[in-house]
Amino acid sequence: MRGFLIGLQFLTQLPIRTERADPRRIADSYYFYPVIGFLIGASAVLLRHILIVIFPLSFSITLVLGFLIWISGGLHEDGLADVADGMGGGWTRDERLNIMKDSRIGAFGASMLILILLAKYAALTSMSLARLDAAIVTAQILGRWAFLPMGYFNHYAREGLASEFMKGLTGRAVIVGTMISMGAVLLISTAQGGLASVVAAAIIVIASLYFRSRLGGVTGDCFGATFQFVEIATYAAFLT
Repeated sequence: MRGFLIGLQFLTQLPIRTERADPRRIADSYYFYPVIGFLIGASAVLLRHILIVIFPLSFSITLVLGFLIWISGGLHEDGLADVADGMGGGWTRDERLNIMKDSRIGAFGASMLILILLAKYAALTSMSLARLDAAIVTAQILGRWAFLPMGYFNHYAREGLASEFMKGLTGRAVIVGTMISMGAVLLISTAQGGLASVVAAAIIVIASLYFRSRLGGVTGDCFGATFQFVEIATYAAFLT
């Protein structure tokens, strides 16, 4: 249970306070990442069902997307914007890392955020209602599962929150987290869930190779950007 609370504290902005965790407790939290993703997705689905009683689908989806940004403190969106600015504006590894560390958002970051939010809105509002809830939950599970292989199979590009996460990540946590994630996703939707899982794995591989070539490793922003791409790819899989 302690590991679960630490995971919630790390992945959400819920007002959870725990005693200072030792490395073993932090490592225990990694097993709960898919579970936390499921709970966030289920909460978003519950919110959608409440809102749809009052508002049209399009406005309900807008509020659900707002909830998903709020629950994670906007960390994943911030990561995507920083990566877009760094890759778009930096010519060398050091330039890219410095731009990504800058708290200000640039033209590339703002444009990418607008595009990704429009893509999510378009996908969810045009999706069959029979698949909508499954897509939302699956995206949240796979997005947080992606942190595990992404962190285990890459080096960190600089010291920071991501490097602390990666240092404690074990192969056992990746295997168990993958089994939980894939099992849950396939139970939710065998066909689209399976397709989304394959696409998510491909995105992790492509993102890892790209970040290695451009940054020499990954940072916390890279995790956020990868989450965003896995989420939108999952919605695309449920549109097929």
